[in-house]
Amino acid sequence: MQKRVQMSNYFMETQHHEWILTNRLGGYALGTGNLVNQRKYHGLLVAGFDNLERRHLVESMEEKIEWRGEEFYLDSNNYSNCIYPEGFLHLVKSWLRPYPIFLYSTAHHDDAILILKEIMMDRDSNTVMIRYTNLGNHQLHFQLRPKLSMRVHHDLNAPGTWDREQLNTIIGMQGENSFTTFRPGNKMELNGCALSGDFHYETIIYRDVYYPWEVMLGYKGTGDMIAPVRIDFDLKVGAHNCILFCSEPIENPAETVEHIEKYYADIPRPSDYPVREADKTILDNLDYTDSVLFPDEAYRKLLAIAYDDFILSGDIIAGFPWFGAWGRDTMISLEGLYHTPEGMERAWDILNRYGKRIRRGLLPNVLPESGAEANYDSVDAALWYVIRLYEVVERKSRIESTKKAQRILWETAFDYADKIVQGFLKHKSHYQMRPDGLVELKKNFANATWMDARIEGIEVTPRHGAPIEINGLWYNALKCYQIMYNELQALLPKKEQFKPSFDIDELATRVLEAFGQFWTGDYLADRLEGDKRIEDVRPNAVIACGLPFEIVDQERMEAVFEKARKELYTEYGLRTLSPKDYRFKKKYIGSQIDRDKAYHQGTVWAWPLEYYAKLYARINKDKLSREELNAGLGEIIHKFRNGFKRGHIASVAEVWDGSKPHFPKGCPAQAWSVAAIYNVEMMIANNNDEKDAR
Repeated sequence: MQKRVQMSNYFMETQHHEWILTNRLGGYALGTGNLVNQRKYHGLLVAGFDNLERRHLVESMEEKIEWRGEEFYLDSNNYSNCIYPEGFLHLVKSWLRPYPIFLYSTAHHDDAILILKEIMMDRDSNTVMIRYTNLGNHQLHFQLRPKLSMRVHHDLNAPGTWDREQLNTIIGMQGENSFTTFRPGNKMELNGCALSGDFHYETIIYRDVYYPWEVMLGYKGTGDMIAPVRIDFDLKVGAHNCILFCSEPIENPAETVEHIEKYYADIPRPSDYPVREADKTILDNLDYTDSVLFPDEAYRKLLAIAYDDFILSGDIIAGFPWFGAWGRDTMISLEGLYHTPEGMERAWDILNRYGKRIRRGLLPNVLPESGAEANYDSVDAALWYVIRLYEVVERKSRIESTKKAQRILWETAFDYADKIVQGFLKHKSHYQMRPDGLVELKKNFANATWMDARIEGIEVTPRHGAPIEINGLWYNALKCYQIMYNELQALLPKKEQFKPSFDIDELATRVLEAFGQFWTGDYLADRLEGDKRIEDVRPNAVIACGLPFEIVDQERMEAVFEKARKELYTEYGLRTLSPKDYRFKKKYIGSQIDRDKAYHQGTVWAWPLEYYAKLYARINKDKLSREELNAGLGEIIHKFRNGFKRGHIASVAEVWDGSKPHFPKGCPAQAWSVAAIYNVEMMIANNNDEKDAR
């Protein structure tokens, strides 16, 4: 009985969380721990193209297993009144990392019939691989039907679509064990192949497939899929076969399989990954006791891979499955790249790319995507950008071998930063500098902070006036700008040195002194409207206090942390509004309008945890031993650490409910959420390195 309870707990966690695979093109594969697709975005291959156009090509696979006259299915389709077939009942166990792994057996689990299914994705192309391994004692016959979607990933194929449209499918055009299919209506192409198997023309339409999580969010949730081919093959005991899907022709399937397997070869697997041992059965080796499946070193590698999921060729995607590359999210998430030399170069490339897009002191918040134009509705992205510029160039300049190379770095960085700072000083259409040096947002730009939800054009969380975190960023940007100027001057010949267009030190000092106006007695006001303090208790004060350059003294930082600990902190992140506020929303649920009303009115966000942790480290660095400090930092993120180590989660979501948070809400894989946990772990690791160095 106890083992069944433990199994139930494990399955509850893994089947309500989602696995994810991504590539550098913005493509992805996404699903649940039991492979019952709940979102229209769930699928085996969603291909990424220029400007983050994404095409949902392969949804799932019908999988019938036969042996000695017996048969069962591994797959499951959601319908409005049932799940059919019930392949999920044959699932012995699933693992979300390092890639999705599923072990199947007969309904009464038996070592004689065991099938391992693994899904992997190529990092550099729109190619996904499904590998089947026969771990049982009998030869098995597989009959597979790829269930295709061939649609824009935000859309569904309306019921009846495949009665009106046809796919042009050719078997054998790319080789004996292959097929190519083309949808004329939207010009989408899919190529599929197997290492071995017989391909047959045989079309099946799966009608009225239901996606309950879409319906829960107020969207359409019914669509059709089509399978244009059938694939048959036998699998001997101990043997495996691989199926590949790609948006482009697959020239050499065996080499492609080898390339994909090589990428995953050095990534840690769970401690109970199913392998045969002489003295134990596979089933006896499985762990359902909620034990640690990934020890510390393996966990940190998995966390780095989870962060890498969001790194594109020249940007960072804000989140999967529905977000694009956004300036604010990119700049907040960018810090996670600093931890490796390769990452530092990627960070510099991203900063250069954005630097060329600076306009009137602002950075694009949303880059062109799928035909949409870029917008500049963000005031904080540009300020984060200046801070990241300084952090990256300061690190890169240390390893440059010549003063000429250092000079080029600092010149480039200062030029970008100068465009932003000058923009903040001069442009007054949406924001302006007050006499006290603080940046003030006008009402027509009140949606330009990260708390940007609007309903019918009206801000749910007004941020006009002088927001605390915007001015914390402004002060930090000025300090970084000042250092960049000084570093550049030191590298320039005397005849090329120049004076700044304003007194940087005087302005930074004026801004620092102005922060006293935010003090409420035990916290920092969320914003100033003229001389009036808007004393909402929100995480923005924590973010401002966790930035590199301090804005208030030690005593006030301690007060901010203590109030945030009592009213905002949860195991999953910080609430966006204190529960003591009458406007506090307990649940993030319902239609788009309902969710927008709660988005920044109490809903928990994970990304501010990094600045909560940095504030904790700042106020305790001289009070606690290194071991105590690291223990405290670990406690702040322990829920996510344990989730990864025990195999419950594969990424970190966007938000959770403001009251009694547990299940992830919003975007299931969010870049700045993962970056926050990763950066806190790196803080802990760096503390340990400093101790060892001493």
